[in-house]
Amino acid sequence: MTAPLSAAPPTSPVWFRALVWLVPLLLIVTAWIPDDGADKPLPVAGSVALTLLGVGLAALFAQVPRRLSYTLTDTGLRVSRFSGSFEWPYRELRVRRTDAGLGLRVGGVGLPGYYTGNYTFTGAGYRSVQAIASNTRGGLIVERGGTPYYLTPADPDAFAQALAARGVPMLD
Repeated sequence: MTAPLSAAPPTSPVWFRALVWLVPLLLIVTAWIPDDGADKPLPVAGSVALTLLGVGLAALFAQVPRRLSYTLTDTGLRVSRFSGSFEWPYRELRVRRTDAGLGLRVGGVGLPGYYTGNYTFTGAGYRSVQAIASNTRGGLIVERGGTPYYLTPADPDAFAQALAARGVPMLD
């Protein structure tokens, strides 16, 4: 029996979403703006390549957040992200509620609605966490093998209760 649980909807600031979407837009637009002062204009093939790069980035930015999900299976917690899925057995997990959130990105991806990789942590108990989240706030910590993972299910309390019902200990 699997129970898919959705990730929390993204709540990135408007300025951040605008900045992220500005990158592919600028690639597409600037590829076709003529440079009157240049000795040699950008060849059409170069403009097409930059346009395709911009369209590819826009498609990637649109698809990445949709790939994030958490699923409770009979044997463990399955986490799906853009780079693939993996499953953690329940016996290896510990769960902790937190009001803190992600700080600075140390390494990984930080897009509106999709945060993965190493991040500093703003709360007590951890200096850094591995994020697999849709937001920088409103999540919980799932520990596996001493490594804290920051997850953001749509309903963190129900998620923690569902894990506890499957034998995952709750930490203070």
